[in-house]
Amino acid sequence: MSLPADDVSAKVKAAVAQGHEKVAGSIHPRTLALWIRKPHEHFWSPHLDAQLSELPEGRTRIDGFFAPHPQIWTAFVAVQLLFGLLSIAAGILLISQVTLNGRVLEAALLLMAMLVGGGLAYGAAYIGQGIGSEQMYELRSFLDHALSDAARAAGR
Repeated sequence: MSLPADDVSAKVKAAVAQGHEKVAGSIHPRTLALWIRKPHEHFWSPHLDAQLSELPEGRTRIDGFFAPHPQIWTAFVAVQLLFGLLSIAAGILLISQVTLNGRVLEAALLLMAMLVGGGLAYGAAYIGQGIGSEQMYELRSFLDHALSDAARAAGR
């Protein structure tokens, strides 16, 4: 962007203050956080977080990423941790049963169930990204429009 970081954050703050129908945000001097407003928000709705970095000649670099709500991310990590620990326990059980000539089939099925469960939970993240893609586009286009309006106003 060919504006200084302070101008970029001021322009985005002004765009947020205009009260967009679906997008709200919190704008700070070097950090932009945009999200979907409550009436349109779902548990899979993304956030757009962006960092502004000053470049030479009064330019600004914008690095952003989409992320789920912190509660969703915490739940995802907890489920992955749970399946990981249960897989380790099932693996230890399987090794024990093989060593003792015990019930290998049941232990192997338990290990497979834990691995499949972890894989399904991991796959749910990709499904969530697909479901939230339209809202990701809305957040990105809001930021693009706010910055293109700023660039036009600056005559660049």
